[in-house]
Amino acid sequence: MKLRTFKFSCMQGCYWFGACLVYSYAERILLSYGMRTGTIGVVIALAYLSAMALQPALAAAADRERRVTLRSAIAVCALLAAGLSAAALLSTGSLAVFAVLLGAITSVTLAVQPLLNAVGFHYMNHGQPLDYSFARGVASVAYAVSSLLLGVLLNRSTDAALWLFIAVQIGLFGIAMAFAPHRSGLQTEKAGGSLLGIFKRYPAFVLFCIGDFIVTVPHTFLNAYLTSITEVTGGDMSIMIAIAAVVEFPAMMAYSHIRKRIPDRVLLVISASVYLVKTGLLLLAAVVPLGAWAVYASAGLQMLCYAIFVPAASYYANDSVSETDRVKGQMLLTEAGLMAGVVSMLLGGISIEALGVGRTLAVCEVLVALGVLIVWLGVHKGREKSA
Repeated sequence: MKLRTFKFSCMQGCYWFGACLVYSYAERILLSYGMRTGTIGVVIALAYLSAMALQPALAAAADRERRVTLRSAIAVCALLAAGLSAAALLSTGSLAVFAVLLGAITSVTLAVQPLLNAVGFHYMNHGQPLDYSFARGVASVAYAVSSLLLGVLLNRSTDAALWLFIAVQIGLFGIAMAFAPHRSGLQTEKAGGSLLGIFKRYPAFVLFCIGDFIVTVPHTFLNAYLTSITEVTGGDMSIMIAIAAVVEFPAMMAYSHIRKRIPDRVLLVISASVYLVKTGLLLLAAVVPLGAWAVYASAGLQMLCYAIFVPAASYYANDSVSETDRVKGQMLLTEAGLMAGVVSMLLGGISIEALGVGRTLAVCEVLVALGVLIVWLGVHKGREKSA
């Protein structure tokens, strides 16, 4: 188990080390080339939409052709991301071409995330346990290190950051080839109806996914537009990202023990509510000159919101649907996150340009409050049904 956990941790760490570039620094890179915030939002939103189409397409390919395995899918995506990054290095003279390539890199990177989660579930479902929470905690540390390093590199040149991304993708390719399963395709569940059937069979779970979507919109916005936000609130975005990623580690690592004492549905409501405090601190920092401490305190609350909400949602999705629908349930949860990315990227940049950072953060606070209410309704109805 220890060796399997170590290998899976290396895979998660490698992925999130590289993913930091597209999750948190895409805006900064494109701003450095003179692109407007609203246009950046459109570019990244299109990347999220492409990822929404790409991830189910990989699963459908696995249904038709069993040679499309987790190993090959992750390896091909890693090589494709590396190739697109190399092309971006050659196209920095053209903003339009560079933006398209960065969007493509973002799309491919986003599509890999559910595949990595599937690797962990594959081994656990086949009686080969590994410590998923520990691996996800390692990923958070890798994200923190990447944030600090990218912050330094991007102050010098974009090329250096892209070269680092290429190196990480090659590393992910190697680890995937050595560790990811190769004898089964992306979907391992038994036939259990269409994805649309989930909406009829599990209305409470669908309601929870809607709440998850609404809560995730402002969360994704805060990560994607930190450059614009910290210009108003103060603080250093690289340090903020690093703090948020580091504090995730103990919470995620301990989650499997925490859920033995507190039910997932309770943890979901509590962690979603903490998002209110986190967003509220940034809103106050934008309106009142509180200083960098408020920004960093907001980042520290990542331990009690994102670090708990994400694993709790995965476990809740697994337990809320039948065995034959578990892959579909996880896919619906993933699609809700990607759709939240589309909305936050598309409207976030436009909102900053039209309303300013302070008013946009106020809108985010309202959205989080609405999302918390819907999450509570979803898990409450789900509890009544199970009872």
